[in-house]
Amino acid sequence: MKQTAKIIGEQFNLPLISTLPVAISQDKQNELKRALIELLTSAACPEGETREGSGGEDESQTNG
Repeated sequence: MKQTAKIIGEQFNLPLISTLPVAISQDKQNELKRALIELLTSAACPEGETREGSGGEDESQTNG
């Protein structure tokens, strides 16, 4: 049975809002950088995940 690709009938091109650049203080820039680093770090390694070799819940325990 031959499958055909779905044809997209319409494409919406939304215009980007053009705004003037805004001056941000150095303190605010540093705060935004820290927040971005924290966000990216938490997205890359969520707290609920265990790292390899750290002994997750599914690892067997030995009595010794």
